[in-house]
Amino acid sequence: MKKLIENINLVKNISKNLKAKNKKKRMIFSIVLSNILVGVDLLIIYYFTSFFQAISIPKIPYLKEIIENNRYLLVIILIRFLIVYVEAMNIQKLRFDIESNLRIEILNDVFSRGNFSVADSYFYVNTLTVHISQFYQNITMFFSSLIKVLSFSIFILYTNPEIFMYFIIGSLLLYFPTKYFTKLNKKFANDSYYSALEISNDLERVVDNLYLIKILKKYETEIKKFKNNLDEYYYSQLNNQKYGIINSIVPTFSTMIILSTVLLFFDNVELISLDVVVILLRLFQSLGESNKFLSQTAATFVHLEQLKNIEDNRNTDFSSNFIYNPNNNEDSIIQLQNVSFKYVNSENLLFHNLNLSINKNTHVVITGPNGIGKSSLLGLISGVFYPGKGEIQTTTKSFSYVSAYPMIIRGSLVDNIYYGLNSQERNDGLVIDLLNKFKVFESINTETLNKVVSNKSLSSGQMQKIAFVRALISNPEVLILDESTSNLDSETKKLIFGILDDLNLTIINSTHNKEDLLNYDVEIHLFKENEKTKIKYINK
Repeated sequence: MKKLIENINLVKNISKNLKAKNKKKRMIFSIVLSNILVGVDLLIIYYFTSFFQAISIPKIPYLKEIIENNRYLLVIILIRFLIVYVEAMNIQKLRFDIESNLRIEILNDVFSRGNFSVADSYFYVNTLTVHISQFYQNITMFFSSLIKVLSFSIFILYTNPEIFMYFIIGSLLLYFPTKYFTKLNKKFANDSYYSALEISNDLERVVDNLYLIKILKKYETEIKKFKNNLDEYYYSQLNNQKYGIINSIVPTFSTMIILSTVLLFFDNVELISLDVVVILLRLFQSLGESNKFLSQTAATFVHLEQLKNIEDNRNTDFSSNFIYNPNNNEDSIIQLQNVSFKYVNSENLLFHNLNLSINKNTHVVITGPNGIGKSSLLGLISGVFYPGKGEIQTTTKSFSYVSAYPMIIRGSLVDNIYYGLNSQERNDGLVIDLLNKFKVFESINTETLNKVVSNKSLSSGQMQKIAFVRALISNPEVLILDESTSNLDSETKKLIFGILDDLNLTIINSTHNKEDLLNYDVEIHLFKENEKTKIKYINK
């Protein structure tokens, strides 16, 4: 009971913060339509029964007059399916509104909270949001089905109390398998969630290290590992579906077996007329639907629990731990003081009490094995991530960034280069000069700037050079490089670093290949010791 109350409170708290237009009204509207649908179904049952036998019509105002007038039948059937359509569309609109708003909210969190990993960002925005919207779809359908069960039950109690007693006994017997299968649903849904998260993390790691994996001929190992994770995921999903299906068919199956047994082996069946049989089947069909949506609600509840982590994360603000201090008179441009950091979905600290100082106008190389946190450290240094504890102080707000996979938008060349700049900062002459220095094209003029480009029309080398031009056009004080030349040939690397050597700026360069660099000032090597990431300064 305590756990149930906790779950109800969780749903209430999450629902309060979910932004969706007319969320409560849509849910109530569906429940009201379910009530109306029960009344329409009862009318149709009595209409069809009256064609085959004399029926006993309950003493409900105007009911006898309506049923005796057969001309209403076609209209009532039309109304029934119109209600079904409106209810279905209302639920879908609710689901899509929740999903759309939630995606925007979480994407905003990714940018503003400063502790989302790339894999978690993809998973939360693309997968978690879908399951959350499905939860609200399922819980609305569950209550709608439950209302149908209640309405049919009240009608049977009013018209045939003896049959109602058998229904109560049957419902009590169905409680135990329903509880058992729903519990299994939740278990396998939980397993499925964590398998899906593992798949997302694996896929990000494989794609980010595609060249390395293929060159070292480790792709068969990675594919095998990926397959094992997929097998676990689909095993959980299949069991989740299996127990949900069983849960939904048990009520109708049990009813048909019991009714068939009574009709086949018992003579005293006066209580069971054709209309009663149909109403009972419709009643237990609704009970089966409620079981189905109960199972699906339980299966998606695990995602609601994960959304709570994001909601809790919104109650913390670590942005004040990244401090802009232009009056710092020390030689350093960036200082990390007792910095601790972990991602929102992680229990373990990636960095603990990390101290680091980077001097102005130096070329710093950051090295270390895969997964040690080099990219995360770059994120902390540049203010993309915020430490949970400790401080990061910087004397500048002027950062630029180049990764191994440059972002190229479909548009003109200048649209790509001026991405992030306002119109006052634009300088076509400087752009042409930089394009010439980086040898992006054989010949460059003002018409070249308006040329439409994409990641299909440019070579990988051209895209990377454009990324460097974009980074330098804003005249940054700190240039962040994250494996920025790992996919380039030696001649292009030499060209790029030759240009950078002539510039008066701080370069922070995460790389696996420091041997490619002729000039750098200091190496910061990341390594693990007693499960904690530490750093070692190595002078060139």
